[in-house]
Amino acid sequence: MADPPSGTEPRSELDRSSGSGTAGRGPDSLLSRMVIVVSIVAAAGLLLLLFVLGIKILLATFGGILIAVLLHAFSAPLARSTFLSYRWALAVVVVAILGILGAGGWLLAPQIAEQADQLGRQLPVALGGIEQYLQQQGWGRLILDQAQRGVLPSVEENGSEALSTISQWSYYFLVAIFVGLFGAANPRLYTEGAVRLVPLRHRARVRDLIVALGHTLRWWLIGQGLAMLLIGVSTMILLWAFGIPLAIVLGLIVGLLGFIPYLGPIIGAVPVALIAATQGPLLLLYVMLAYTGVQMLEGYVATPLIQHRMVYLPPAFTIASQILLGSVLGIIGFVLATPLAAVALVLSRFYRADILGDEEARERIARRLRDADDSAARVV
Repeated sequence: MADPPSGTEPRSELDRSSGSGTAGRGPDSLLSRMVIVVSIVAAAGLLLLLFVLGIKILLATFGGILIAVLLHAFSAPLARSTFLSYRWALAVVVVAILGILGAGGWLLAPQIAEQADQLGRQLPVALGGIEQYLQQQGWGRLILDQAQRGVLPSVEENGSEALSTISQWSYYFLVAIFVGLFGAANPRLYTEGAVRLVPLRHRARVRDLIVALGHTLRWWLIGQGLAMLLIGVSTMILLWAFGIPLAIVLGLIVGLLGFIPYLGPIIGAVPVALIAATQGPLLLLYVMLAYTGVQMLEGYVATPLIQHRMVYLPPAFTIASQILLGSVLGIIGFVLATPLAAVALVLSRFYRADILGDEEARERIARRLRDADDSAARVV
């Protein structure tokens, strides 16, 4: 048998068999990999499309999670401190909330309805006074001209969409309510379902993450609720002291807008200023100075004291989140921007601790977990 050419080594039977096998399987293996890659890209594209098209439904679902967290925050302690099971405690909490809202509505409904009717009549008067003032100024006439050519026609054109908008928001509200009730009724079903989507070695840490998120959202909601109550009551007392009409309705509006930190009270100042303007410019000045003082006292004294015990969010980060989500997703993004920012803060803390190895973040997480009521992931 002739020797192989110089510079080459004889190939073994194993080499020849593996080479021929690879050559035989090469096209099929490449095709299968291409199918897998295309399938993954298509699935990712479909999920992205569903996310973009259903982003507002997802935000409404997140609103439902906030409702579930709030209901759980009251139901779990009640169940632990009484003979009631968790679900019976939840039923008691829901009935108590409905009873308080019903009693408050029954007692205040006549005054609120009357003042709301007055608000509907006085706002056009106030706006007319502002328009009359602007007509007397050169720059004011320019603003009115731009508004009549741009804003007002678009309002008239889109007026027919009001019913559609109300229906859409009603749908979001129902989604949030049902998600909140079902989520609060059986939190373990959903939290453990999320935990089982990750590998076994990471499940304990994901449970810690869920506990930390629940703890953060729970205390943020409680703290923000106290701040809203303080803002609404203080505004109501302030307007009543100055003899401004519609004090109850305006206080409710400002209190509800307090759910949006920093920017909410600024938005609430608009109806307050419009109604105060109908009582004269001097009283308007006094009311707005007092309103600003109350908001500064609330923002720089009361809220920091509440957040020191609850959850602190950096103001710049909060406002940037509100503006960004509000501009991209509209009102619903603007309203839910702050709790989403709280979620992002917790996620960033876990990222720093587990990925970057930040010891300070790891210690803060451990301290939060020690303080947290981990029943959010375990109570049935």
